Amino acid sequence: MALQSRFQSSLSRPLTVRQCPVHPQLRHVVAVRSSSQQTQAAATSSSQPDANDIPPGCSRYSISIKKPLGLVLEQNKSSGIITVAEISPEGGAARTGLVAVGDQLIATSGVTYRTEEEYGEVKVKKGQKVVRVNAIGQSFKTVSAAIGSHPGHMEVTLEFQRCGQ
Repeated sequence: MALQSRFQSSLSRPLTVRQCPVHPQLRHVVAVRSSSQQTQAAATSSSQPDANDIPPGCSRYSISIKKPLGLVLEQNKSSGIITVAEISPEGGAARTGLVAVGDQLIATSGVTYRTEEEYGEVKVKKGQKVVRVNAIGQSFKTVSAAIGSHPGHMEVTLEFQRCGQ
């Protein structure tokens, strides 16, 4: 529930939405949020800043692509920050035209199931729900598991941050 409320509060911030030039078989609507938009929203709000605040000089964007993602992520051992290490030229991430080496992963979607029933010797998961998993402060194993939890037909939503443009 805490993840859901954090996700909903992040949606209340101003977003600029645009259609991206991508492969015709992919449908992508990408949200781009800059630090100036976030600062303007914070100026009108009396609440304390949260962990999803955008640092000055940074911008955030999200993509939704199917697996395989076509990128390599790595985690810095000292800071724990997960960044893009490589991008496959033919992968889904490259087709968006947005992802760059060095971009920091902020969050990913993950799939959870509420119940599981057994039919003979087969277990069937039910109650599928997509959740937002904050990548900041999480182990690489946890973030990888969230990305891997998506069935092949379902898009993975990845939120990135790029600083110092």
